[in-house]
Amino acid sequence: MPPADFRTCLDRSRDKGELPLVMGIVNVTPDSFSGDGRLSPDHIRAHACRLIDAGAEALDIGAESTRPGSLAVPESVERERLLPALDALADLDIPLSIDTRRPSLFKEALSFGATLLNDIGGLCDPGFLAILRENPRVMAVLMHAQGSPDIMQKDPRYDDVVESVETFFREGFDRIEENGIPRDRVIIDPGIGFGKTREHNLALLRASDRFASLGTLMVAPSRKRFLDSTGEDRLPADRDVATGAVMAWSLLHGAALFRTHRPEIAREVRSTLLAIVGNSHG
Repeated sequence: MPPADFRTCLDRSRDKGELPLVMGIVNVTPDSFSGDGRLSPDHIRAHACRLIDAGAEALDIGAESTRPGSLAVPESVERERLLPALDALADLDIPLSIDTRRPSLFKEALSFGATLLNDIGGLCDPGFLAILRENPRVMAVLMHAQGSPDIMQKDPRYDDVVESVETFFREGFDRIEENGIPRDRVIIDPGIGFGKTREHNLALLRASDRFASLGTLMVAPSRKRFLDSTGEDRLPADRDVATGAVMAWSLLHGAALFRTHRPEIAREVRSTLLAIVGNSHG
């Protein structure tokens, strides 16, 4: 059985009034910042099944760490991690997102049923645009980042971070539409933690309504360092409660998709808030 189509799943959740959709994170790396990397196909499958049992409605698979300070790995290494993982997950009836900066690898992932392209590079590579033109079932994440992962957290600066990210989205939509790809196939992600200080991240969250007015908004705060107060340095798993608080805020301000290590928290936030505000919210 092929995996479910991402767009169909997103639209079904929207029709049922059950947004944000919850996407669980499957890290296929030895150096995940959250310490949850898996390399063995059996462990990857078991982890994915736990995420699904916990309420994940889609899975995001990444085989190259993009945590602050990380260096790019050779394409051959990313492939050696990614393809066995996809083979282990291909019979699961759930939409698959691929977190990669390499069009060639996403092309290979298509044969395993991948239908969401999650590129931290802002969809600037012509290869990704070609994939989107040639595969109308595929959606893509347009994510903002300042700098590459190895340097992005070394003194990031903006005149106005919200204005900069909004301009990035508008220019990205223009470029994508010029390539014949409708904007309703694009999910926007302000890139929390990617070349931003704690205050930049908080400013972007405050502007969630503004971004949601532009398109389908994904929020991915899960376990990130900005959730620590000034002077704190907690373990990633100790940030789960704070992650839930950000997801609650984001739901109330237009988010349509959560990317998270803990789907059960996202589902509980969603069910509780929708019970309060009603499923017609957003």
